Amino acid sequence: MQRYNLLERAIAGSFNTLPQVKQIAKATYQSLNYLYFGKRGFKVVLHPQVKLLTPAEWTGIKSSPGDLFFGYYDKSPWSSDMQRAVFHRITHDSNLEIVIFNQQEQTSKVVGISSTWSSQQGSMVQWIPGSYSNKLIFNDLVDNKLSARIINLDTDQENTISSPIQTLHPNGKEALTLNYKRLDSLVPEYGYRIAADNFYPHQPLEEDGIWQVNLESGESKLMLSLAVLTKHQPRSEMVNSNHQVNHIMYSPAGTKFVFMHRWMSSQGKFSRLYVANNDSNDLRLLLDDRMVSHYSWRDEENILAWARTKEAGDHYYLINVITGKWEIIGEGVLDIYGDGHPSFSPDRRWILTDSYPDRARQQHLMLYNVETGNLIEIGRFLAPLRFSGSSRCDLHPRWSQDGKMISIDSSHEGKRMTYILDVGCLTL
Repeated sequence: MQRYNLLERAIAGSFNTLPQVKQIAKATYQSLNYLYFGKRGFKVVLHPQVKLLTPAEWTGIKSSPGDLFFGYYDKSPWSSDMQRAVFHRITHDSNLEIVIFNQQEQTSKVVGISSTWSSQQGSMVQWIPGSYSNKLIFNDLVDNKLSARIINLDTDQENTISSPIQTLHPNGKEALTLNYKRLDSLVPEYGYRIAADNFYPHQPLEEDGIWQVNLESGESKLMLSLAVLTKHQPRSEMVNSNHQVNHIMYSPAGTKFVFMHRWMSSQGKFSRLYVANNDSNDLRLLLDDRMVSHYSWRDEENILAWARTKEAGDHYYLINVITGKWEIIGEGVLDIYGDGHPSFSPDRRWILTDSYPDRARQQHLMLYNVETGNLIEIGRFLAPLRFSGSSRCDLHPRWSQDGKMISIDSSHEGKRMTYILDVGCLTL
């Protein structure tokens, strides 16, 4: 693996206060590395026991439905009965079609269109827990408000919530959300560019943060503000900085949620990892050594995160959210690939994650056995240079509910496309 070294990463980090300069310098450096290290004609290499399928091939549909992608790694495209899967398709007018693939009926169907989406997370489309595989929710602009639409696939009945969503509670009755307009002004690949009446890029810190949304009544309330976060164990770098929250995730049983507080100051980018009870009480700071990236829950008390500690540096850490104690996972094996999008298999025996493009513009997809410490590389995928920066196409690997299949997005064919991999033979 042709990984960028620590010195190169440190130099890149020194440009955090100059994002435009960093973007140009990074793109130039990546291009030069690709010219030297890239393998001509390479697109994809897979483990010999793994086959790559498009949703059409998985469903048994003969005709190609066009370019598709799903979005983020913390959600699954599959319904709970594993008979249907949902994906996004970009239209000619830059909206997103919500497309359902039905394996049993061998059909595909557009069930909705959204004008509010991001390149990294799509419209946040997801199956509503406890709905017996028949209800979807996704973000859209309705009556000029950022909203969420709920569609019953069996009856075609539709409800609208006057607030977008980010993460759904396991009970399927409530959600947490944030200001996608603020994200658009700070990290466009996660925000919504479209104008709206109910959210603004520069809302006062006292009026912005994390909202709780009741999916039955449609009511929402600000439960944790950015103002509170800036006053919680404050740091000098917070002064005169741009603040945001992102990547909110409920715990498996919904008793807690975790999120990232990030700010950009004159000294660069800073990130903190927090956990709170479902009512936002008992706010706890878990990591505060500048860098926190991607994470996922193992159970109600433990979370896995790619992050930095002063004591050990950059690694995957398993953190107990009750005690705050941590341990390094996959040291010298998993962490040589760097930052990725990790998640535990349904039986918690495996960690699935990926990597960002290396010098040869190859993205790696891996399985790590928690019990044995062994690592299996599922595949390597080309990331063409035009898929860089905010236009990048991360693999964002996602488990199926039965733990036998993986869904990824990839650009190795020169377009953004979603794929399904059967890994049941590897995880026995």
